[in-house]
Amino acid sequence: MARVEGYGVEPVPAALRTGSWRDLFAINLAFFLNPLMYVVGALAVTSGGLPLWWAVGCLVSAQVVSFVLLTVVARVGVDYGIPGQVAVRSTLGYWGARLISSVYRAIAAIYWCASQALAGGFGIQALTSGLFGWHLRLVPIALGFAALQGVLAVLGFDVLRWVMKVILPLAVMFVAVILVLYFTTDNPNYQPSRVFDSPDQHLTWLGFATWMTVMVGSSLTAVTTMADFCRYTRSRRDMTIGFTASGLIAGFLTTFVGGYAAAASGERNPFVAGSDLTGSKVLLALLLIAVIVQMIAVCIMNLYSAGLALVNTFPRAGRLWTTAAAACAAFGLSAFPGFVNNAEKWITHLGSVAAPLAGVMLVDYLVFHRQQLDVDELYEPHGRYRYSGGFNPSAFAAIAITVPVYYAVPGEWLKWVWGLGIGAVAYYLLRRLQGGIRRPLPADRTADPAVVSAIPTGRSAL
Repeated sequence: MARVEGYGVEPVPAALRTGSWRDLFAINLAFFLNPLMYVVGALAVTSGGLPLWWAVGCLVSAQVVSFVLLTVVARVGVDYGIPGQVAVRSTLGYWGARLISSVYRAIAAIYWCASQALAGGFGIQALTSGLFGWHLRLVPIALGFAALQGVLAVLGFDVLRWVMKVILPLAVMFVAVILVLYFTTDNPNYQPSRVFDSPDQHLTWLGFATWMTVMVGSSLTAVTTMADFCRYTRSRRDMTIGFTASGLIAGFLTTFVGGYAAAASGERNPFVAGSDLTGSKVLLALLLIAVIVQMIAVCIMNLYSAGLALVNTFPRAGRLWTTAAAACAAFGLSAFPGFVNNAEKWITHLGSVAAPLAGVMLVDYLVFHRQQLDVDELYEPHGRYRYSGGFNPSAFAAIAITVPVYYAVPGEWLKWVWGLGIGAVAYYLLRRLQGGIRRPLPADRTADPAVVSAIPTGRSAL
């Protein structure tokens, strides 16, 4: 059985960084095989008007773009054993990361947890209706499961890894069962020839561009936290394979499953397909169990991420208490169904910051720091990464310039491209004016495992 995690924002010792690509693959696949991703696949068809195969191509392409970018910033977790929020201190400044980016990431993760609880509630509503004839209310379902997930998330990464491995087979089972129902039913609306043709949907560039922006924006909200899940991974190669393969497979499966149901039924709730296509109590029970465990898995992961972000802001509180606080906030937001019914709007708001922040971080890490960080200095309020009063003015100015542009450009122009590109260019120019490219670190200050493992793991983040 897994243990409660003892590490907060301090580096994980090199001796403990033994995780393989299989560990990350299992965690990430279980994370993306979740109720909200099925709903997003359905919304790309119903709200975006995309035919099924165009919806799949759109969202999978978005995942390719996202993971190419995210695996770069996740390297610091593998190299140094530090969480993403600590690494962001090198870009935004010691206090900029602790007081601003950490709070942003916590808000994003809390939103994802609440929306996942609500999306899972859609599935439970639909399947219990077919199984028992019950007509349950959405909000009480979401609140109940948000509370349960908060308890599990407090236990930490080792428990998270163990739970994900248990849950993954059930998530895969859900996909297998629902696909069998799609392809064996006599219901003419679900016939493959009709759904693949998608006669009720009509491709438009606006629909494609909008939903690609939604997916890229949602993925980039993890830009400051991707390293969190790599802190126990043994190599960059393991990290890249585990994250990328799982993200693309899950993106294809969730979009296909959710989009297929939407193209067949016209419903934005893809889980109604289960009760529409079978009267078997056994199959409906299996689908219900799978939806529940998928919702639990993804919410645990989001709350764990939110807790790590908040402990970067409030280190004395400790990871257990900050995770508990995030769980309470997610519990409250789970009472508002608009967070999932209007997912496109809320994800656009989150993406307006995530895209320029990603551009800034990539340029800073690749160009100005040349993929080298001084781990000791990341924990020093008056050290190398203090900049101006603990804030990097070039980074915040670049983000401030870019966010209005993100909102101003039309949806057809691929908002995420403008957010990422202008953020990166603006930061590069401003940073050069601010102080030029930093000198490379001496060899003994880079990612040598012997050096990193020598850092006291119990040190205060202050």
